[in-house]
Amino acid sequence: MTEHSLYRLVRLAQRLLPPAIALVVLAFELALSPFDHTSALFWLRLGFYGLVGPLVTYAVLEWIAQEVLEKARAERALEEANRRLLASERVFREALASENLEEAVLRIARGLEETLGYPVALEAEGVRSGEGCGGGRRVALPGLKGYLEACGDGTDQVFLEVLAHEVAGALQAVVARSRDLLTLFEVDQALKAEANLDRLLEGLLDRIRAWAGAEGGGVLLLDEEGFLLARVVQGLALPSHPFLPEGAWKAALQGPVFVEKGVLALPLKAREPVGVLVLKGEDLSRRIPFLSFLASQVALAVRNAQAYLKAEELAINEERTRIAREIHDGLAQSLAFMALKLDLVERLLEKDKEAALGALAEVRETLRAQIREVRRSIFALRPIDLERYGFLESLRRYAQAFAEQAGFRVQLSLPQSVGLSQASELVLFRVLQEALTNAAKHARPTRVEVVLEPLGERGARLVVRDNGRGFAVPEAQGLGGFGLTQMRERVEARGGRFWVVSVPGRGTEVGAEVPY
Repeated sequence: MTEHSLYRLVRLAQRLLPPAIALVVLAFELALSPFDHTSALFWLRLGFYGLVGPLVTYAVLEWIAQEVLEKARAERALEEANRRLLASERVFREALASENLEEAVLRIARGLEETLGYPVALEAEGVRSGEGCGGGRRVALPGLKGYLEACGDGTDQVFLEVLAHEVAGALQAVVARSRDLLTLFEVDQALKAEANLDRLLEGLLDRIRAWAGAEGGGVLLLDEEGFLLARVVQGLALPSHPFLPEGAWKAALQGPVFVEKGVLALPLKAREPVGVLVLKGEDLSRRIPFLSFLASQVALAVRNAQAYLKAEELAINEERTRIAREIHDGLAQSLAFMALKLDLVERLLEKDKEAALGALAEVRETLRAQIREVRRSIFALRPIDLERYGFLESLRRYAQAFAEQAGFRVQLSLPQSVGLSQASELVLFRVLQEALTNAAKHARPTRVEVVLEPLGERGARLVVRDNGRGFAVPEAQGLGGFGLTQMRERVEARGGRFWVVSVPGRGTEVGAEVPY
């Protein structure tokens, strides 16, 4: 009963009881009037007034006491309900503030103890907070391996079960959020670590299927003619031949759609559609928002990989052009020069033997120089298996072997580990190859220094310095052409920074920084 209702009843009793008592006394006196001259009249009045007054007082006080007791009970019930509401609110607040399951279990248990006023033990998926009390009430957490135990006296079993449901829901939300973040991290790592498009798509699809609980999946990409072609398929029947997207497949290029029962298709869009991500499984509709976000990441990876492949194809064509130009300007002219010299030797052999021998010596030196140049070119073009030896060991082996071929000393300064992705390692290795090639061809150094420095989360820095002739501007000695241009494009395509510093007569420094 509320305080206001109790006040109204007391005021009503204050108004009604005095008149009621007066009426009772009047009625009693009127009833005794015929006996005014009897000796029993005194005792009747004494008995009446001696009993009625205390009885009325007792009844009124008892009624007031019951009302006060009821009020106290209502206040305690209200306080308990308020504490339970606060406990539920605290559960979700602590869960939202937690970054992982371990932190959530600890914070929720501590928050419940502070709110409820008695010890609480909580365990979920092997993570435990609190020692428990042995004799407390324990309730299993629905949907999780664990329990909630309350050590307070008289803990309500029904309330504990309701609270256990709320705790389980909050912890499941934390687990789901952690899984989403972990999936995003793994996708991000895969995007950085893999340069091969097919292997990249395989890895991304594995992670997305694991997150969504899908039994099958695939990635279909649009070709230059607008046909869809399956690039990666896992546990799903998809057409093996290119096909024109029509109907549901055409709609899937613009938004999520179920192409058939239990098969969800999501667009891979990076400004323009590049393909479709397909997943087969149950209850995929409620996962569409996050799957759409993951699909956008896959689309970005596809677009970057396609751009990288085009750049590689362009680089290969430019490399072929450079090799053809070098053969024409170098080897072919040297061979023509040696042919002319040999013709001269043939004419001088009988007339001027000494001049003939001098021409032969010149031919011999030119031939040896061209053999060294051919060997150096073949060595520079030889593919290096980074996966076999690892990045650092491959870099060490290549630099030392190249220096031996080119005839200069190399000083290496390499860390124990560098922690780069495979794509960034390949870029730095190509920079090293080109820098050493340019140094041997144009600078003619006696010493080259190679420094690799890890930059933590920023990636790594590679610097190649020589003590050769140097040059005033990159265009001098042909360095402003394909060599530096290709190195710069490779580095900047990875989001890095590339520079060249050279002073005539004091050598050249080629540097590159790439992110992880």
